[in-house]
Amino acid sequence: MAVLEGELIRLRAVEKKDLKKLRDWRNDPDVKKFVREYKELSMQNQLRWLESLARDRDTIMFAVETKKGKMIGCTGLTYIDWKNRRGEVSIYIGGKKYRGKGYGTDTLKTLMKYSFEELNLHMLFGEIFEYNKANIRLFEKCGFKRDGVLRHRLYRDGRYWNSLIYSILEREWKQQGPQKEGRGKERCINHL
Repeated sequence: MAVLEGELIRLRAVEKKDLKKLRDWRNDPDVKKFVREYKELSMQNQLRWLESLARDRDTIMFAVETKKGKMIGCTGLTYIDWKNRRGEVSIYIGGKKYRGKGYGTDTLKTLMKYSFEELNLHMLFGEIFEYNKANIRLFEKCGFKRDGVLRHRLYRDGRYWNSLIYSILEREWKQQGPQKEGRGKERCINHL
């Protein structure tokens, strides 16, 4: 798969050499609280995940790296429904010093462009835990609209939390006009 270029980032295929860093980020409490997986991940988990990407037609994942080639996160589409032309966005910036500097916004905009122009998808959606205010701002900044609430979807820290469902249609994305990078203070961590 060819490298996808944004203003600040590049998206490339996830490789075996990336797995240790991805595992460490996913096990970091600052990332873990924003993703669905609650168990500690091992290298075996990561290897099985990478192997499954080669077989899974309904998941496309990318390593996110700076223009200088430093990997800072992971993004992609899961649960792609090719018949109905939709997919769920998965995104996180694991490198802490790269959060809040526009890398998340550029990553999401680059993924949207790829999804709508190259994959010919009609709709992208994301599920965001209600306490993830930074991701709510990120998705809204990139044109996603709130569709609804899944009540008490997650049990964390001794209580139940709602999940917010956001989506954007291809026509809404096109109405935004030329895609320009916008820098914001987003943390950019969404479910995987």
